[in-house]
Amino acid sequence: MLIRKIKIWQVSLALVIWIGTMFLPATVNQAKLNTNFDYKKSRENFFYFLFHQVPFYSFILGLVLLISFFLIYRKINFSIYFSFASLIFYISFLVIAFPSMIIFNHSLSGNTFGAELSIFLTFYGAGYIIAVLFGLVAFLLLFLYSLRIKEC
Repeated sequence: MLIRKIKIWQVSLALVIWIGTMFLPATVNQAKLNTNFDYKKSRENFFYFLFHQVPFYSFILGLVLLISFFLIYRKINFSIYFSFASLIFYISFLVIAFPSMIIFNHSLSGNTFGAELSIFLTFYGAGYIIAVLFGLVAFLLLFLYSLRIKEC
């Protein structure tokens, strides 16, 4: 099976690439949305988004991720559950909940879904999408590597 071929350096490389893509412009500061500004100059990186705009969810994600790293390092079979939990939490928040929360909250106020989707893509941009996709790959590799530990 392909799970046996996953090495720790591949997981580490995926996590380093994910952290590297977090420095791409990913968000607009929410406090600046009510004022006149040039959104191209006000972009913030993904770290700002995670730690200043959604700190509680970022803390939970970081805690579950650190626990899974520790359990994988100790080669404990229970690491599968924490790495799967970090993958599911990452998907549920950054892929599903946050974009839908922004899009549907504003579309209920009278704008169409397509208009709100284009506004979301304008303000959160390609940096957000790229960082989320690389994060998905990194978390999936971490989960598959923890499955490999169970097989050994």
